[in-house]
Amino acid sequence: MTGSVPGAAPRLLSPRAARTFYNAADALVPPGPRGEPGAGDLDLVPELERRLRFEGVGAVRRLWLLLAILEGQPLATLRSRSGFSWLPREERRRVLDAWRRSRIPARRRAVEWLAQLVDESFAARRGA
Repeated sequence: MTGSVPGAAPRLLSPRAARTFYNAADALVPPGPRGEPGAGDLDLVPELERRLRFEGVGAVRRLWLLLAILEGQPLATLRSRSGFSWLPREERRRVLDAWRRSRIPARRRAVEWLAQLVDESFAARRGA
């Protein structure tokens, strides 16, 4: 568990995993055309962690692994000298779209699960 505020629930995601989630959310739900906030404009991690607490340790570990792989994806393909979080939004979107079109079913399922987590967290946060 990472650092926490006294009296608050301990954090489930490391700062690096939270940053990767934030940047994936920003690519998946960009700001609207009329200035509506996108998922990257809101802090979705507290809502995400609240949801993950109900899903259990397995979900937290799966998400951590997914975010670690996603962060390293640009480095592994030698397309970039930086990780996923440091790419421009359009490039992050291209990476996620490539995962959606992947021949590897586990990769397609993983990005769809990530998109679902982003959508649910974004909807809950906007409703707050």
